[in-house]
Amino acid sequence: MTMPYVWWHSGYDRLCHAFSVAQASEAYFEAACAHSVPPDLLVRSPSGTLCVPCLVRVGSTLEGDGGWRD
Repeated sequence: MTMPYVWWHSGYDRLCHAFSVAQASEAYFEAACAHSVPPDLLVRSPSGTLCVPCLVRVGSTLEGDGGWRD
Protein backbone atom coordinates (compact mmCIF):
# COMPACT_ATOMS: atom_id res chain seq x y z
CA MET A 1 0.00 0.00 0.00
CA THR A 2 1.31 3.42 -0.96
CA MET A 3 1.31 6.27 1.54
CA PRO A 4 -0.57 9.23 0.07
CA TYR A 5 1.41 12.43 -0.32
CA VAL A 6 0.68 16.02 -1.22
CA TRP A 7 3.20 18.19 -3.03
CA TRP A 8 3.61 21.59 -1.39
CA HIS A 9 6.01 24.47 -1.93
CA SER A 10 8.61 25.27 0.74
CA GLY A 11 9.54 28.89 1.36
CA TYR A 12 12.92 27.76 2.71
CA ASP A 13 14.41 26.29 -0.45
CA ARG A 14 11.75 27.16 -3.05
CA LEU A 15 11.25 23.51 -3.97
CA CYS A 16 8.06 21.49 -4.07
CA HIS A 17 8.30 18.65 -1.53
CA ALA A 18 6.19 15.55 -0.81
CA PHE A 19 4.42 15.69 2.55
CA SER A 20 2.43 12.79 4.00
CA VAL A 21 -1.29 13.58 4.15
CA ALA A 22 -1.45 11.78 7.52
CA GLN A 23 1.01 14.21 9.11
CA ALA A 24 -0.38 16.31 11.92
CA SER A 25 0.39 19.99 11.71
CA GLU A 26 2.55 20.84 14.66
CA ALA A 27 5.50 23.25 14.75
CA TYR A 28 6.95 21.94 11.48
CA PHE A 29 5.92 19.80 8.53
CA GLU A 30 8.43 17.12 7.52
CA ALA A 31 8.79 16.14 3.87
CA ALA A 32 9.62 12.66 2.58
CA CYS A 33 13.25 13.80 2.17
CA ALA A 34 13.35 14.96 5.85
CA HIS A 35 13.21 18.67 4.86
CA SER A 36 11.29 20.53 7.60
CA VAL A 37 9.13 23.60 7.05
CA PRO A 38 7.24 25.73 9.59
CA PRO A 39 3.57 26.33 8.70
CA ASP A 40 4.14 30.02 7.93
CA LEU A 41 6.67 29.15 5.17
CA LEU A 42 4.63 26.33 3.62
CA VAL A 43 2.54 27.13 0.55
CA ARG A 44 -0.12 24.48 0.13
CA SER A 45 0.12 24.29 -3.63
CA PRO A 46 2.23 22.17 -5.98
CA SER A 47 4.31 25.01 -7.39
CA GLY A 48 8.02 25.15 -8.12
CA THR A 49 10.63 22.60 -9.05
CA LEU A 50 10.05 19.16 -7.55
CA CYS A 51 12.51 17.91 -4.92
CA VAL A 52 14.46 15.00 -6.42
CA PRO A 53 15.04 13.16 -3.09
CA CYS A 54 11.27 13.37 -2.42
CA LEU A 55 10.55 11.99 -5.91
CA VAL A 56 12.88 9.04 -5.30
CA ARG A 57 11.45 8.37 -1.84
CA VAL A 58 7.83 8.50 -3.01
CA GLY A 59 8.61 6.50 -6.16
CA SER A 60 10.33 3.77 -4.16
CA THR A 61 7.15 3.22 -2.13
CA LEU A 62 5.08 2.39 -5.22
CA GLU A 63 4.45 -1.35 -5.34
CA GLY A 64 2.19 -3.39 -7.55
CA ASP A 65 0.23 -0.40 -8.84
CA GLY A 66 2.18 0.31 -12.00
CA GLY A 67 4.95 2.06 -10.08
CA TRP A 68 8.35 2.74 -11.55
CA ARG A 69 9.84 -0.51 -10.14
CA ASP A 70 7.19 -2.83 -11.60
